[in-house]
Amino acid sequence: MSEVIVPMALALGTAITFALSAVLVRVGVEKSTPLSALFVTLSVNLVVLWTLSWVRYEVSFDVWNWRHFVIAGLFAPVLGRLCNYTGIQRLGVNLSVPISNANPMVAVVLAFVFLGEALSPFGLVGAAGAIAGGMLLGTVRGGERYTVNRRDFVFPVLAAMLFGGAQVLRKVGLDLVAAPAVGAAVNTTTSWALVVIYLTLTGNYRQLELRNGVGLFVLSGLASSTGIVFLYMALQGAPVVLVAPILNASPLFALVLSAVFTRELEMFTPRVTVGTVLVVAGITALVLAS
Repeated sequence: MSEVIVPMALALGTAITFALSAVLVRVGVEKSTPLSALFVTLSVNLVVLWTLSWVRYEVSFDVWNWRHFVIAGLFAPVLGRLCNYTGIQRLGVNLSVPISNANPMVAVVLAFVFLGEALSPFGLVGAAGAIAGGMLLGTVRGGERYTVNRRDFVFPVLAAMLFGGAQVLRKVGLDLVAAPAVGAAVNTTTSWALVVIYLTLTGNYRQLELRNGVGLFVLSGLASSTGIVFLYMALQGAPVVLVAPILNASPLFALVLSAVFTRELEMFTPRVTVGTVLVVAGITALVLAS
C-alpha cells in the first residue's frame, strides 16, 4: 500500500490543479476573453511540456510517429479548451466544468465503436449516471443574480466531445512516442500553432486582451501544466484504476474552490451539487469498467 501513496497524492494534485486552472480562468475572463485565455495558457503549456520532454527524455524529431498527436491537436486542446473557457465565462465553473470533464465517456464510446473495445454493464451504468448528472445540470434555470441561457450548454458539450475524440487519437499514438509527455508537447504545439495562424490571418491578435487577465491566465497555464506532469508521474507509479477515480474528482474540487474564491460569480444549489456528484461518480465508474 505504501508504494502507491505518492502516486495517489500526485493524482490528487492533478485533480486540484486542474480545478484551480478552471477557477483562475473564470476570474480572468471577467475582464478579458476566452481567446486570450486560450493563447496564454497554451503558450505556458508549450514551454513547460517541451522543457520537461527535453530534460527527461530522448526526443527525436519524427513527424510520422507524432501524426496522431498532430491530428488530435487540431481539435484539442485548442478548440476543446476554447469551448470550455467560453462555457466557463457564460455558465460559470460549477455548470460548465462537470459537463466538459465528461469527455472520458465520449472517448470510451468512440473506442467502443471504432477500436472494438468492450463496454461492460458496469460501464453502461456509469455512462447513464454521467448523462443523468449532465441533464440535471442542464435544467438549472438560474435565479435573481444569475441568468442561464440553455444554448450556452452547447460549449461544454462540444468541449467534452472534442477532448474525448482527441483522447482516442492520443491513445492510438502513445506507442509511437518516447513518453506521454512528448506526445502532449506535440499535441499542444499543434494547437498553439493553429491559434497563432488564426490570429495572424484574421488580424484578431489586435483584439487579445492581455492587460487585465494575463497574470491569472499564466497562473492557470502553470496550474494545468503542473497537473499534466503530476498525472504522468502518478501513472508511472500506480495503475489507472487507482489514479482515474481521484483524477475524475476534479469537478468536486472546482466546486469547493469556486465556493471559496469566486462564490459571487457562481451558482450553488442542491441541483448543481447533485448533478456534479452524478457526473463524477458516473465517469469514474465508466473509467474503472473500461
